[in-house]
Amino acid sequence: MKNIIILLSVFAALLFGHSGCTSFLDVKSDGKLAVPSALEDYLALLNSVDNKLAGAEGEVMSADHHVPVEEFEALFCQTNRDLYLWEDSPMLQECDGSGGWASAYKNIYRANVAISGAQSFEKTNGVSALSADVKGQGFFNRAINLYELAQVWCEAYDSKTAGSALGLPLKITDDFNEKTVRSSLKETFDLIINDLQTASLLLPNKQKSIYWATKAAAWAYLARVYLYMHNYEQAKVFADKCIDAGFSLLDYRNINGAPTYPFSVDNNSEVIYPRYLSTVYYSMSIKVSRTDSVLYNSYEDGDLRKSLFFNKNANGLFFRGDYGGGLGGSFCGPTLAEMYLIRAECNARTGNAAEAYSTLQKFLAHRLDKVQPFSEDDILSKILQERRKELLRRGVRYGDVKRLNKLGAGISLKRIIRGKEYLLNPNDSRANILIPQNVVERSGITQNPR
Repeated sequence: MKNIIILLSVFAALLFGHSGCTSFLDVKSDGKLAVPSALEDYLALLNSVDNKLAGAEGEVMSADHHVPVEEFEALFCQTNRDLYLWEDSPMLQECDGSGGWASAYKNIYRANVAISGAQSFEKTNGVSALSADVKGQGFFNRAINLYELAQVWCEAYDSKTAGSALGLPLKITDDFNEKTVRSSLKETFDLIINDLQTASLLLPNKQKSIYWATKAAAWAYLARVYLYMHNYEQAKVFADKCIDAGFSLLDYRNINGAPTYPFSVDNNSEVIYPRYLSTVYYSMSIKVSRTDSVLYNSYEDGDLRKSLFFNKNANGLFFRGDYGGGLGGSFCGPTLAEMYLIRAECNARTGNAAEAYSTLQKFLAHRLDKVQPFSEDDILSKILQERRKELLRRGVRYGDVKRLNKLGAGISLKRIIRGKEYLLNPNDSRANILIPQNVVERSGITQNPR
């Protein structure tokens, strides 16, 4: 293996340097710089810590948590304040590191470098298990970063309008000089799906480390993406594949609630792929922000999550159910539990209430002291309620609000600061946050309409 430290230093300069270039990343290529050439080098590039982090803007805006007024007024970053109250922000100020847009496109660039490098390797040396894995990791990482961006910066997916709705700039090469244009929403999701399907064919069933994607990781994101697109048949197909892939639900009766954070990723039989929300925004820190009391009260007596997920004290309700163990950014990767909930929702939406009921009962048997019978007539509402309670702080609520409002759910998000009410109404254009102003100015791409 080549000197990875030197190579990554070169790429850090390449990715983070500012040289007046007018591309979407505001970085400039230098043909004289050394580049990775061995497959191990490309894997090392994809092993960047930043590559494991998802943008946190959607979680900031989810309204499932809040900070006391004195904490809000002490927020040092205007971008954080604006996102918290759903106010338009030029996103010029970096809070405590790069925002979701910049971070995601840097990750996409790394993915493109790896894909291109592996393809070049294969032209000379032929296809190997390692070259296929490198390409699979590249396609997987490109797809999940685009998907996370689309949920926050684009309008909710609707097959009737996706062909004309604004999507994302789609970067599929490592050419810095490629012109930056916004695709349609359909083109954006077509690429996401195609990348994940390609990744699922290339990736192995198992990896030496849980932090490397597998076929099941690609299937899990396909289930997430198809659900967001309201394609329930395909979402169920891939949720089923994950459920049959050898993972197992944690029985919360066996979880020790004594530690401050009862869960961890290590040896967690539910975790399909570990991913974490960026810690860039202070307002969503689990050590600072409080949980909404109405949401907390929706956990019934006998629901083991009520004690395992929360610490209730004189200062408020604090979330402690992070599968990352509270060590950094909140865990936001897919789990087997989420796949059960996707399977149940898809069955409910396609008219198979009995199967939806059975799936939900199997899931709840691992979360409740005793599962109480409930009516099949209200099965979809029950599933959505359980989805919100199970996937709290996982970075999925904001996308759920947008997709459900597209179906007429009428969900409004609300926060109150010193008696003033701030609202994000259903299908409000502010739900599709503004692209950072410096990106618009330098690339000339179309800003989100208001």
